[in-house]
Amino acid sequence: MTPAIDVTTVESLTENIEERRAFVLTAHPDDSEFMCGGTVALLTAAGWTVDMLIATNGNKGTKDPRRTPQMLAAEREEEQREAARILGANEPIFLGFGDGALRADHELRGLVVRQLRRLRPMLVITWDGFRPGFNHRDHRYIGQATYDAIWPDTDDRLFFPDQIEEEGLEPHRPQMMLLAGATEPDIYVDIEPVLETKVRAVSAHVSQVGRTAEQLMQAWRERAKTEAASRGEDATDLPRYREAFRRIEWPRQPRRRPPLRTRRAR
Repeated sequence: MTPAIDVTTVESLTENIEERRAFVLTAHPDDSEFMCGGTVALLTAAGWTVDMLIATNGNKGTKDPRRTPQMLAAEREEEQREAARILGANEPIFLGFGDGALRADHELRGLVVRQLRRLRPMLVITWDGFRPGFNHRDHRYIGQATYDAIWPDTDDRLFFPDQIEEEGLEPHRPQMMLLAGATEPDIYVDIEPVLETKVRAVSAHVSQVGRTAEQLMQAWRERAKTEAASRGEDATDLPRYREAFRRIEWPRQPRRRPPLRTRRAR
């Protein structure tokens, strides 16, 4: 079994960074808490700035016929704000696409590129959009769009040049991406020290979870015992909780001076 590593090891892998800033991009409200809530809590506790982008409003995530899409979208947005507050992250960025309406197209890439250039994170966390048979297309599409936005769009002035020329943004390349939901993860973050914080953040999504933090924690602990017993392990020796990712790194680029803009002779 690959050993768990802690977030300080993740930090050491992003050598020479000038600002400890991470960016989490997900498809729905509650995705970030389930997939990397512990990692986010560890990062913010270590002094990192963490931003979150949620691509859809989650307006179809219910079986309750009394809830309209508009009601659910508003409710889930507030739940996401509370979850981000619990984890110590900044106010979430909502793109506002309808649930199930994402496409990994030019429009979505442009929106992601704009935020990457604006926020300039060194660490990016998103879904593994290339995992075969992933359970929700929105997960696949935000993962694919984020990967394609970083390589090569965000760092190239000729991609979405209006952001450079009209908005004053500059190219940027993060150092590392962590892909959640990967079938073959190669990095593990030990989240046991902040497990209760993660559980509180998950339980903030009342419309989806429907259980208190205490009930959720008990259920997770019981499941851990059951899984340990099924593997023939001592069920009293609970495994430490981890969040697993596939890691991708990009080489550091030297700072490049923007091209000189000369006035056209009259």
